Amino acid sequence: MASRASFFASPLLLLALLPACNGGEKTTADVTATMATTDAATDPTTDDGTATDSGSTTDGSTASPTDPGTTATTDATVTTDATVTTDATTTTNTATGTTDATTTTTDATTTDTGDTSTTTGVMPGSCEGDAPRIRLATTMGDLVVQLDAVNAPVTTANFIHYVEAGFYAGTIFHRVLDDFVIQGGGFTADLQSKPTEPPIPLETSPALTHVDGAISMARTNNPNSATSQFYICDGPQHFLDGDYAAFGVLVEGFDVLAAIAAVPTQSEKGYDDVPVADVIIESATCE
Repeated sequence: MASRASFFASPLLLLALLPACNGGEKTTADVTATMATTDAATDPTTDDGTATDSGSTTDGSTASPTDPGTTATTDATVTTDATVTTDATTTTNTATGTTDATTTTTDATTTDTGDTSTTTGVMPGSCEGDAPRIRLATTMGDLVVQLDAVNAPVTTANFIHYVEAGFYAGTIFHRVLDDFVIQGGGFTADLQSKPTEPPIPLETSPALTHVDGAISMARTNNPNSATSQFYICDGPQHFLDGDYAAFGVLVEGFDVLAAIAAVPTQSEKGYDDVPVADVIIESATCE
């Protein structure tokens, strides 16, 4: 595997110390997670930051990218087929000099197909409730995460906003570290960062920790810089607790998580730990 970029703010130090926990499917007992932000190699950091296993962020080209940016787009198509036919017949009675405006028939048919879809091409389910579930369909299989809107309301709402906008469709897991994290949600397959909404404040809770399968927000060395990038823990990473915003946990697809975490990586365009073959998020939808 290629050398790993810093994950938070210092060089990669702790990978050898991090326990590997890639077991089989986890039960709901493993479903409490603290979300940490990372857009860098071993510490989730964004465009401006690099992360290391020690848990600090630095500014560097190897940092995991998240562009605190501008907009998420939704492609909506609404088709309306309207047909209006009016048949009017007017007869004049020459004998009486009167005009009988006799038969006027109007047939109006309006059909609204209501074809409105996000960029994923899939009509999403409900994202409401205290524990919404999001399905990430990837080129290596599906990952289903359950979010905690009670203990992480701001972070959950932010993630759901990007999901509903279709933002994640076509993005990749651009940083992969076996026994640490898989990070994505900010770059296209050609490693171009996507413009995002403004960043959100860091939100942590003792109820949410970085257990195996925790989903957390990546960020730069600025704690309040998370936008769209997220990571999923491949094994417990409790040294991230309190510094990164965990907001849910993986409930389906631990085998997919393990497979993605094990893919060969390389350095590309100034980023380390980039999968040699793209691992693409094809869609992200609420269930």
